Amino acid sequence: MHMNNGRVISNFILQALQGEPLTVYRSGSQTRAFQYVSDLVHDLVALMDSNVRSPVNLGNPEEHTILEFAQLIKTLLAVGVKFSFFLKPRTTPREGNQTSRK
Repeated sequence: MHMNNGRVISNFILQALQGEPLTVYRSGSQTRAFQYVSDLVHDLVALMDSNVRSPVNLGNPEEHTILEFAQLIKTLLAVGVKFSFFLKPRTTPREGNQTSRK
């Protein structure tokens, strides 16, 4: 994955390593749920081997805000970067609640 591909985590890491402010849009309260690809593949194989025939959510139900991710990157990299808040991104991906809930 290219570091400057517009994805939130790689953008934060690249900006922090370059000593640039971390770009956060709006208040940073938008949520995302991430998971390891290996976990998803494991779950897909288990589902295919099962007798389950109803819809199943294999996503991560634990969501965090974009601002939480920015703060985590800042802490993990132990760099003195600041946050730059902008009202609107150049393009607007689908927002929040990436996982379905019952």
